[in-house]
Amino acid sequence: MAGTLRVRFAPSPTGYLHTGGARTALFNYLWAKGQGGVFVLRVEDTDEERSTEESMRAILDGLQWLGIMWDEGPDPAQFGESIGPFPPYYQSMRRPLHQAYMKKLWDAGHVFYCPATAEEMTGPDGKKLTFSPYRDITREEQERRLAAGEVMPVRFRCPRDVEVSWEDAVRGKVTFSSNEVGDFVLFKGNGQPLYNFVVVCDDIDMQITNVLRGEDHISNTPKQILLHEALGQTPPEFGHVPLIVGMDRQRLSKRHGATAVDAYEEQGVLPEAMVNFLALIGWAPGDDREKMTLEEMKQAFDPHRCTKAAGAFNPDKLKFFNELYIRELSADALAERLRPFVPAEWFSFRGEDYAKHVFTLFQEKIAYLTEMEANAWYFFRDPVEADNNVKSVAKFLTGNESAKQLLSEILTGMQALGDGEWTEEQLAPIVDGFVESSGLGRGKVMQPWRVALTGDAISPGFYDLVVTLGRDTVLRRVQPWIERL
Repeated sequence: MAGTLRVRFAPSPTGYLHTGGARTALFNYLWAKGQGGVFVLRVEDTDEERSTEESMRAILDGLQWLGIMWDEGPDPAQFGESIGPFPPYYQSMRRPLHQAYMKKLWDAGHVFYCPATAEEMTGPDGKKLTFSPYRDITREEQERRLAAGEVMPVRFRCPRDVEVSWEDAVRGKVTFSSNEVGDFVLFKGNGQPLYNFVVVCDDIDMQITNVLRGEDHISNTPKQILLHEALGQTPPEFGHVPLIVGMDRQRLSKRHGATAVDAYEEQGVLPEAMVNFLALIGWAPGDDREKMTLEEMKQAFDPHRCTKAAGAFNPDKLKFFNELYIRELSADALAERLRPFVPAEWFSFRGEDYAKHVFTLFQEKIAYLTEMEANAWYFFRDPVEADNNVKSVAKFLTGNESAKQLLSEILTGMQALGDGEWTEEQLAPIVDGFVESSGLGRGKVMQPWRVALTGDAISPGFYDLVVTLGRDTVLRRVQPWIERL
């Protein structure tokens, strides 16, 4: 590869950043960073009716959340501004450039104003014609019609019987006949430039050397190659990665679950887990590694190792990665990641160290950050009747003839320890002694305690629970149950 690798991700701000687009951005980012190249972000906002600032901000936010930072593109701190040597990076602001390239094509005879109606562009068999019946219209006739106020789109005068081929980085050699391409439209009658034209203009101006994108763009590639050649430019090298499908092998859609990246952020997926997961949909590093850091992926990524077959979006695999990354967080890092997902008052309830300790008790149990609040709430407030699991209460407390005795005797032993903080070493002999003297199994002793303290039979380990809650909370929660039973 000669010169500096320059790749781009060019989303349309007509919706949110979806998983397919995020993966395309990630692949380009990894490729550029691994090769010492440049990753360009360009906003293709020529669809004025559907493009919104809200969507653009969502795309920028999504990329930044994933850790995919562009070298050139929109200024994330100032909407509408650009950073880089080829501004602006908003396609809608580049009209003068597009008009200049249009003039080059016009002067060279590669384009024509086409007065053909929809009926005239339809063949006897009812199929759309690829070549316009007006492709040989004279320049004088075009100018006469324009002067008369006729509104006409601009079409590319596609050469007939030409083979258009390229060596695809993913698929190998791909070939189209120019007869399949035909005289495609570059500008609408209202003067609005269309995708295949402006993308070529901007790729030339921004010195893009390689284009890696979804396979749904394959049919655009021969058009873009022909335009590059008509403008006297060498086309970039192209690669087309397969689309992402659901586990049923159908194209990924909302029926498969969330498709927008921000939905996974809100669900409590860690960005490093999402990146690791997305990278392995349709690409492999060439060894048996699954868990990889962003830096490792940068060094390993090669588009030639992308698969030709569609990659499946497996929610269970994403869950696996998220669990893996959550478990590796330090207590401090876990607490910081959890701040948007748990009540702010938890951090001041008994201080930050208490909150951090509680979170670590569930670190091995949660798959998503959103699950922490539902699991850990009873460390931050006393259960009320509505919190109680009715079945657990009935089984282990109200319907358990041993419950009152085991709560009472063990609590008495605990109270005898005095007013200081309890430790497992202090509590274990008390519990073990009761288990031995009562003849009850350890589980039959500890489950009623769990329910009395939390309202349910599921909690961290008994000693973690009691020691963390502390003497005053344990007494306050257990004593009413002893009186009630």
